Amino acid sequence: MDEKLYPQRWLILAVLFVVVSILQFAVIITPGIATIFMPEYGFTPAQFGIVCNMPFLAGVLFGIPCGSLGDRYGTKKLMLIGLIIFIVGAFWRVFAADFISLCISSLVMGFALATLNSNSTKIIRLWFPGRAMGSAMGVYVCGASLGAGVALKIGPSFANSAAAFMACGYAAIATLVVWLLFFRNHPDGERSEEESSLQQMKVVMKDKNVWLISVMIFFIFGCSTTAQTYMNAGLADYGSGNIAMASSISASSALFVAIGSIFMPAFFARFKKLRPVMLLLCIAQFIVLCLIFILPFGLPTLILMFFMGLFLGGMLAMGKAIPALLPNINPKNLGAVGGIQSTFQNVGAWFVAGYIIAPICQAVCPGNLYFGIYVGCGICALLAGLTVMLLPEMPTSVDAKLKMEMGKNAANADI
Repeated sequence: MDEKLYPQRWLILAVLFVVVSILQFAVIITPGIATIFMPEYGFTPAQFGIVCNMPFLAGVLFGIPCGSLGDRYGTKKLMLIGLIIFIVGAFWRVFAADFISLCISSLVMGFALATLNSNSTKIIRLWFPGRAMGSAMGVYVCGASLGAGVALKIGPSFANSAAAFMACGYAAIATLVVWLLFFRNHPDGERSEEESSLQQMKVVMKDKNVWLISVMIFFIFGCSTTAQTYMNAGLADYGSGNIAMASSISASSALFVAIGSIFMPAFFARFKKLRPVMLLLCIAQFIVLCLIFILPFGLPTLILMFFMGLFLGGMLAMGKAIPALLPNINPKNLGAVGGIQSTFQNVGAWFVAGYIIAPICQAVCPGNLYFGIYVGCGICALLAGLTVMLLPEMPTSVDAKLKMEMGKNAANADI
């Protein structure tokens, strides 16, 4: 049976786009001001990576409960609370003067992003059922890429870190206003009354595929966030201090991610099987990331960033859409599945850059630090592709999944 499409879906997608853009801007502004921030506070690259990715720790701590609570009480109310907490953290960060206070204020800021990421698959699945989900998820990921791109481009133009963080505080208030005025609950409802949140979690946690897609997203976001964290600093160093050109290339890479997040799902939909296409995409990403700090700085860098962004956009969009493509997952439990996946996503985003890749590269290849970091990103991409191969075969769109399930039901009825 076809699910009804409501005209309000475009408004909802626009709200999600704007909100995730601003949230991502607030998170990525720290990597954007890397050339200001590290000298100002005297941080090492590893300390810098830890501060940059502290907002993702909120997803580690609150991803699962936010997904289940969104199923139970509705995303609108839960996200409202998250945005208020986000505003508090954003203004606290303006006045943070040391490593600990920067970490804690950044952690508080991350609650809204944790809430949104935990429930984004469910919201988009409700408003954009069938084949449209992949493209809609691409638009959502595009919003995150846009926010990141703006942060990476304008970051070096701020006078100091406090000015950049104050801009994030004002943007946080705008996000709350947009959510209050324009977000709407789905006409058919999104709350799950049949099962408690605990029961939903028990059901989905028994499915090994839920854990596999969560490990996959861990590697994808470990790759993505580490690359973003060190992009401005790395390219400025590789380009002999040409900060303007480095920030322009960094911003263009975010634009390329946005393009990939929209068009790659449509490309994927041309194929019947998801796993081999994802594997090839991840292998290609590994090769590109390894070449960025080998080929000469300039046009070759921009070309490589184009392919990196294109491939990463596809990995992010399809990685977030996979929960809705898995067999035997009840759509009513997508919030719970999204909560688990979001937790692993945020573990990857928070932990990989500052605690794994940067410290290892500082110890092993201090003279080629950023080359080592990007090779580490490539290894994460490769591991994501290998993890996908452990999943059962699945279609490349929700529409194809529904047709497959209808065919199975018809075959069973004939027996």
